[in-house]
Amino acid sequence: MLVALAPAPATAGYLEDLITQARAERLAERREWLALGHYHRNLSGSAYTSLIDSEAFFNASNGKTDPQAELEATLAAFFAPDLSPNQGDHPQCAFIARYAWLKSALRFATEKLPEQQCRRFQEWFAAIAAKQVTLVFPAAYLNNPSSMFGHTLLRLDRAGQDERSRLLSYAVNYGADTGADGGLMFAIYGLTGGYRGSYSVMPYYQMVHKYSDFENRDIWEYQLNLTEPEIRRLLEHLWELRNEYADYFFFDENCSYQLLFLLDAARPELRLTDQFRLYAIPIETVRAVLEHDGLMKRAVYRPSKRTRIERGLRQLNSAERTLIARLAAGEIQPDHPALSALTPQVRAEILDLAAEFTTYGLRSGHQQRSKVADRAWGLLAARSQIDAETNLMRVPAPDTRPDQGHRSARFGLGIGVRASRRFYSLQLRPAYHELADPLSGYVRGAEIEFLDTELRHYEDGGVSLESFTVLGISSLTPRNRLFRPISWRLRAGLERLRAQSDDVKGSLIAVLKGGAGQSFAFGEHGTIGLMAEAAVGGGSRCADTCLATIGPSLTMLWPMTRRWSLSLDGGVQLLGTGGVADRFSVHFGQSVTLTRNLALKLGGRWEDDGGGVQTEWLASLDWYF
Repeated sequence: MLVALAPAPATAGYLEDLITQARAERLAERREWLALGHYHRNLSGSAYTSLIDSEAFFNASNGKTDPQAELEATLAAFFAPDLSPNQGDHPQCAFIARYAWLKSALRFATEKLPEQQCRRFQEWFAAIAAKQVTLVFPAAYLNNPSSMFGHTLLRLDRAGQDERSRLLSYAVNYGADTGADGGLMFAIYGLTGGYRGSYSVMPYYQMVHKYSDFENRDIWEYQLNLTEPEIRRLLEHLWELRNEYADYFFFDENCSYQLLFLLDAARPELRLTDQFRLYAIPIETVRAVLEHDGLMKRAVYRPSKRTRIERGLRQLNSAERTLIARLAAGEIQPDHPALSALTPQVRAEILDLAAEFTTYGLRSGHQQRSKVADRAWGLLAARSQIDAETNLMRVPAPDTRPDQGHRSARFGLGIGVRASRRFYSLQLRPAYHELADPLSGYVRGAEIEFLDTELRHYEDGGVSLESFTVLGISSLTPRNRLFRPISWRLRAGLERLRAQSDDVKGSLIAVLKGGAGQSFAFGEHGTIGLMAEAAVGGGSRCADTCLATIGPSLTMLWPMTRRWSLSLDGGVQLLGTGGVADRFSVHFGQSVTLTRNLALKLGGRWEDDGGGVQTEWLASLDWYF
């Protein structure tokens, strides 16, 4: 707001008294004030900077970097004369959370500082009527770069609402205004703060529709134990932020991190924003909230429409699934003889699933309304004629919530043998999850890794960099009769090229590779993926290391038990260029989960980069933190 309104002479003395008292009590250093200003201490710890970038958020010209100056300018703004309705909110109302806290801390004398009637805020506050706050986590969705790690938002629940009526609550979201950007430009702006992020309040059902039906994402809702005064402080601070913005950064100043300021404003002793200095992964922010004893009241699981349909399909046989697919495609009608021959119960189950899938296609935008609306209506009408209840699509909550899965960072120590030479391995990965990590709490078939680094020390040599993955993403989503997603993989970084059978170190080359294909389910939880992959890369001696290849690959994931899983990954890379011959590799591994954040991995690898097969065995102990 950058106000510079001097109080009337009669109250100037009282303002000086308040400033003197605030300095004496060092209010600008209190956690409450720092949270309300979104102040973040720099890495050296010597100064603060607010993460809000709107000038209107500050009353002092240097308020973004000086909490003390901002506090004093805010106090001065509170003495501004009354404003007419068309002049907007008085500073006491525009900064109502700051006013409430400073009034409590300094015990304002209302005869010297008259209190404003903030009618617009009171009407807004009454309309929301929040009696409970729920932290909402839509699970990760790899096909949307902004949602690869999941997302968080807050829901404001009214008194007396149940699980159905809570869809009518309001939701608080922080997001970037990306316009129509996508692909490379989205990544560049998202990484460099090129977008403006802002808070918004909208009906919760709109958010559920977006994150569950449109993006096939299961949702977890964590009801929080906040008191009524804490909820009021949260809403007062949200009111202050309604027209403000901050530069959006994908890794740290993102949707999840910025929401923590609202919870810190409600209960400053949580100190949630202090826990994230370099990056903030959505699920880690959820864990930070829930690790406070007594803060979570209850967790509720909302499966997506796709999860519910797939649950139903798994309980039917192949012939019944075929009927569902043909009904949904309009190839047959509900009165087809093949359905008439079934029992009413089975016929009801088939019509339920066919109608659900048809409406799913409508709501997700995969089908045109003009083509399938009548079909969906016909399926529903036929189903209404059958007096039978079905529960095929009733999905039980998973045994492990996302917040109960392993932590995102990983440190591993290993010992192995390659081509009869022993080595020791040290691995560090800041984020987030690979296919061989413990699966509980994570999305099946999804892998995202950033900055995964492995160092090795061979007994007859020094320490060397074995591999460095800048970014690795895999999406292995099994297809079925109704859902036919594309599986894909992308990896960029450094790896070893060993063109001589007796050279265990080889040459370090930069590689970019990716592929696409199909995945299929087998057994109870197994997944097998077949892809065509291409790669380009090269090192310092291009004649011996530059390559451009293409070839098939196979990946298999097989969880044997909740704690023991097997994996197989193999591929052939053909059409090697220059001095590089055709390559192939096969890796077999198994992972045993010892505790939530501790896993033992054993694996064997057979590779040939053109100079003969090298065999490697590696045992490692991974700690997630």
